[in-house]
Amino acid sequence: MTRTVKLLPAEIVFTVLMSAVPAVCYAVAAVRRKYLLMPLIFAVQMAGFSWVGQIFHNDPVLAAKTSQLSTQLQQLGLAGTLSLAAGYTFFMVFSSREGERFFRTHTEIALAQELHQALVPEIHENIDGFEIYGASVPSGEVGGDLVDLVTQGSDWTAYVADVSGHGVAPGVLMAMFKASVRSRILAGCEATSLLAGVHQTLYPLKTSNMFVTAGFLQECGGRLTLSLAGHPALLHLQRTTGEICEYPPADLPMGILPEQNFSSRDIKCQTGDILLLLTDGLTEAANQTGDELGVDPIKAGLRQWADLPLPDVFRNIRALALGFGKQQDDQTMLLVRRWS
Repeated sequence: MTRTVKLLPAEIVFTVLMSAVPAVCYAVAAVRRKYLLMPLIFAVQMAGFSWVGQIFHNDPVLAAKTSQLSTQLQQLGLAGTLSLAAGYTFFMVFSSREGERFFRTHTEIALAQELHQALVPEIHENIDGFEIYGASVPSGEVGGDLVDLVTQGSDWTAYVADVSGHGVAPGVLMAMFKASVRSRILAGCEATSLLAGVHQTLYPLKTSNMFVTAGFLQECGGRLTLSLAGHPALLHLQRTTGEICEYPPADLPMGILPEQNFSSRDIKCQTGDILLLLTDGLTEAANQTGDELGVDPIKAGLRQWADLPLPDVFRNIRALALGFGKQQDDQTMLLVRRWS
């Protein structure tokens, strides 16, 4: 004859509490790494279940106490409880460790992002007949591209640099690069000795697979010079003819060899001319079939938008690249227009 057992409301409440409260205690102990408390919590939980059974005298007979089935049911119940507690404990330990690692990494990236924003602000200045505009849009939280302008009276040095790779490490190298460049410019270095000195500073500090491409425009005493270290060619729009000249790089990227030499060349920039230095995040924008944008559409766009303010030229060229394919790399431009 089957005996129907009806649980009282109070018994239900105490049974739930004996399951829920220890579960919370297991979680707290795991998060705080108080693993020695877990056997004590388990003992208290088992004592609680026993107490509930004694108080309410509710002992449904599933099998005779003298039968082998009764012993097996007790063993299965105990094993199930222990397995559940162990699994829950391991899950909480894993979650707490991974959570700690995630938040630590997230904090580091957030700090690096703030550093990048401070180091690579938008540039827009007019200096002695030149309008200079530069901006960089990283592909992720931390970029490896750099655009900068250093002025000394009417003399100025504007440059674009692209550190290989993505993430925090290139961002840190970019910060060291900017500090080294600025200290040498303020010490009075010209372009060729500037690049050589920065290379000597950074080479021992970087990893073997990292390098920096850079393009420098330096106007000093009425002389405008260009230095390219493995960087995409300078585009020079001659306003009188509408032609665009390309000045390809003459030297290797910085950081390739222990000892490297760098060169510079004069640039004849007339009134209305526009100079454009960009990073390969624009020219290498790829569509769904893998085709890259290339430099020709950018040259056509530069001709088309030459009369616009330089910030609008930047936005239009970037919109051209984004319309061709999704941004996969940092996109950076330095635009220089001569007004007089």
